[in-house]
Amino acid sequence: MKSFLIITRDEKERNRTLARRMASEIELKGGKACIAVEPPRGNDDPMPVPEGTDCILTVGGDGALIRATRRTFGTGVPLLGINAGHLGYLCDLDADSVFDAIDSIIAGDYDIEERMLLEGGLESSEKRIAALNDIVISSENPAQVISITVYVNGTVLYRFNGDGIIFSTPTGSTAYNLSANGPIVDPLIELILMTPINPHTLNSRSIILSSADEIAVEITRRRQHTREAAIVSFDGNSIEEFLPGDRVLVRKAAEKARIVRLSDMNFLERIGKKLKSETGL
Repeated sequence: MKSFLIITRDEKERNRTLARRMASEIELKGGKACIAVEPPRGNDDPMPVPEGTDCILTVGGDGALIRATRRTFGTGVPLLGINAGHLGYLCDLDADSVFDAIDSIIAGDYDIEERMLLEGGLESSEKRIAALNDIVISSENPAQVISITVYVNGTVLYRFNGDGIIFSTPTGSTAYNLSANGPIVDPLIELILMTPINPHTLNSRSIILSSADEIAVEITRRRQHTREAAIVSFDGNSIEEFLPGDRVLVRKAAEKARIVRLSDMNFLERIGKKLKSETGL
């Protein structure tokens, strides 16, 4: 790899400084580097990737890598995340280790992991949005319960009242899914995790679905003459509204995210390290 796109956020000086240092190091080693600034929050437009780019480097943390994956979806360019803050689940590198990593990447000493993505959208629309972590359906009004029906391959699987539902990739199993007491899954496995959010039932469990399954979700009106809208979000962004009678479709995306790996640390070691950092052990 010789040609790099570095994506950072404009409002954080430490990120901009690190990005400039990285670009200088890459050019010193005979490579090419272009720095791009992330759009403001709430803007989920695609980011242009210069022709010939071999690798996208994101400066920030797991969130920066996830946003870049979605915004560069379809380019096929592999990504590598650099932590500028606390330890995450996706980014192996930090400001201290990134310069040795640049040497390794330019020398070709790296692996690429392929991660499953989800895609979804309203059934009434042809627009489909990709998600590396999860697609989440929740009540438009946080104080209002919604009635959810889940169809898998055209058959009703699950009905419940609650705050919403999470459809997660294995990569996203350590994100919102984990907070909702869903299981942690090795990110290289292909499956879809379905985890209810605060269901009003004693018989609620996460359900593991095949990555080949086609999922549809609709909400049912519980009371007449009341607004019972829901929202669907993709990796916490690209929020869209839907009403009783509408359906949201969820399925495995045809394309995969390509993540550069330099560390020999496997998934279980990374999880153990993260858990130790959170407990102070």
